[in-house]
Amino acid sequence: MRISGAGCCLVDSIYMNSHYEDASFKKVMSVNKGDGGLIEGGLVFSEDMELFLKKPYEEILKDLTKGREPDVVNLGGPAVVALVHASQILKKDNVEVSFYGAIGDDEQAKTVTSAIEKTPLISHLKTIEGQRTATTDVFDDPIQRHGKGERSFINTLGAANYFGPEDISPSFYDASIVLLGGTALVPPLHDGIHSVLQKAKEKGCITVVGTVYDFRNEKKSPHTPWPLGNRSTYPYIDLLITDEQEALRLSGTHSVELAAKTLISYGVGALIITRGALDMIVFSTGALIKKVESTTLPVSHYMDELMAKDPTLKKDTTGCGDNFVGGVLVALAKHLLKEDGSPVTMRDLCAYGAASGGLTCTYHGGTYHEKESGEKALLLQPIVEAYLSSVGEV
Repeated sequence: MRISGAGCCLVDSIYMNSHYEDASFKKVMSVNKGDGGLIEGGLVFSEDMELFLKKPYEEILKDLTKGREPDVVNLGGPAVVALVHASQILKKDNVEVSFYGAIGDDEQAKTVTSAIEKTPLISHLKTIEGQRTATTDVFDDPIQRHGKGERSFINTLGAANYFGPEDISPSFYDASIVLLGGTALVPPLHDGIHSVLQKAKEKGCITVVGTVYDFRNEKKSPHTPWPLGNRSTYPYIDLLITDEQEALRLSGTHSVELAAKTLISYGVGALIITRGALDMIVFSTGALIKKVESTTLPVSHYMDELMAKDPTLKKDTTGCGDNFVGGVLVALAKHLLKEDGSPVTMRDLCAYGAASGGLTCTYHGGTYHEKESGEKALLLQPIVEAYLSSVGEV
């Protein structure tokens, strides 16, 4: 079996113990939608922040960090992190997992390639000459969301601005499952996402789309729904995974319940809306995943209890959503390997998704660096089992 993915791949620089109430953060916060200011829990481009504050990004970063170096530098990006996770967990099942994306010709590119080489993930990376590798500065405030923590992101597109559907080789479609992840951070791919998904469906692939905050379209038109390629994209999506804020902006609605109904009306086969520490909203038409009307499923209380007992386990929430997507890919693949003809359930998908996202809180950044093969799978299994035992059939 093979899983292919394309989308966002970058270097995360994580600044722990940031405090959004500090004066340095308050003066860079967004005032109006799409103005280029920092968005709590959202993403903005460094180029737009420069225009918003009328100063070079290097100065802005120095003010926010008070000149300190990042606490963690790690491989990041909604697509590549999800696929690294899937490759690590599915290695013993002999599932081949591949990533297609872009890097620059700078030192940061070596950070990306070196990190991937230490995982089972197979990479197909296009080097864009004269461009820097995409980066994101992540500011983690541990006291936000009632102590659950929050992150805000400043992204520099770099090479990601030069990778589109035409750069995806035919081998991408030779897969059972394909993921398009965080394509809003890869503008040419995002604009042409419908063509990739349509071709994938024509090749018989299961299609999964994971979204990310789309600042480019937020800036263009802050009061209209974000486009996902175009409206015709949605019927080619077997499973859409998005968070609450992204669901609201994609649907142009003001409540998560209405957002779910709207996205379902667009034609997706199934939908998961994550809400941080709150219950997820799930739905399936029954086309691929067992039919379920719009309902809720919990996050991993096992991990909450574990970290409450030992607060030293909690590191940061960077990459939780990305690993959630990776966990869902794992559950899909494991189910397909059974070959028993039964439909996969939302309970199974969310068990692996929630467990994977929860485990991410216990290490810094999205990518887990295994000391030996199978290490992460061993850590994940009891969390999955605890989730399945505590959640009834859905």
